[in-house]
Amino acid sequence: MATKMEKPSYRLKRSVRGPGRPQRDLNIDATILDVSERLFAKKGYSGTSMREIAENASVNQGLITYYFGSKEGLFEAVFKRRGMELAEKRHKLLDELLSRKARPSVQDLIRAFIQPQFEFKKSGPAGLAFVRIQARLHHEPDELAFRLRREVYDSSAKRYIKALCDALPKVPSVDVHYRMMFIVGTYLYMLADVSRLDDLSDGQYNTDDNDEVLERMIQFLTAGLMAPKTAISAD
Repeated sequence: MATKMEKPSYRLKRSVRGPGRPQRDLNIDATILDVSERLFAKKGYSGTSMREIAENASVNQGLITYYFGSKEGLFEAVFKRRGMELAEKRHKLLDELLSRKARPSVQDLIRAFIQPQFEFKKSGPAGLAFVRIQARLHHEPDELAFRLRREVYDSSAKRYIKALCDALPKVPSVDVHYRMMFIVGTYLYMLADVSRLDDLSDGQYNTDDNDEVLERMIQFLTAGLMAPKTAISAD
């Protein structure tokens, strides 16, 4: 049976209205987040200014500061809005697998971990923008990027690592942990639409079909996770 764990949840911080301070408008709030998401996805954290966000959202820049505190606070709100949704989807899928009588297969676990990412990508412009922000996160300020990844993804990722260790009793824990990092690197690369398959195959193949990409990747990663333990020379 699945072990109940506290799952992360995200809600925008709502300031208590003080004397003479405007009531927070949730429609404007959402507009700012939507515009910021699009610009951060296109230009990255460093390349996007608060002034540009304010102009595109048709609001006063001071209102953004009032709502989110700073550019970093705004970026955090943008990332956590969909990042926490993704993490919670992973928790839910894992709970469903662990609730079954039979132990989940490695392939089932990998699919549950990766599929929500590709569902975001196919969900429309907003989902695609978030996927691009994820890819850019590795090039953003280190302290911010590492903190956001820990806060948003660590809880679900650690649960999947444990489930994979249970599903692979003959594979050392260190191998499972390393291979999870390889999984993350692989799917982030494929989500970023920088694949060189068309070039390397001289135009025979491409990665336009996201469903095909997902299936091929799951099969590849499953084989990698189930490989014998890594033999490392003592030299």
